[in-house]
Amino acid sequence: MTNKPLRRMPLHSSLIRPLLLAGGERLLVMMNGLIIIMLLLGVGLNTFTIVTAILLATFGQWGLVQAAKADPQMSEIYRRHIRYRDFYPAQSSVQAKTPVIYPSIPKIFIK
Repeated sequence: MTNKPLRRMPLHSSLIRPLLLAGGERLLVMMNGLIIIMLLLGVGLNTFTIVTAILLATFGQWGLVQAAKADPQMSEIYRRHIRYRDFYPAQSSVQAKTPVIYPSIPKIFIK
């Protein structure tokens, strides 16, 4: 058997990098922008709505960027958690059997 050198393949960063928009999750950033536009156009242009839209644009985007830095798929994981919550309860049932805990050192080595 011959020892061939391992074949190397380039791994492009575009295949593993998360899809972000302005540093935040795409869907959440677009929802934030949509809420800002609806606030400005739907409610009307007055001082309160303009200040609210500016605060939502700056601090909302900052919060989305910070959340994406922690986990770029946080909203998808949360949605999956909510969807599976009925199937996987946070606690075990009363009728659940006690799990068997095996010792890390077999008994034949213990004197």
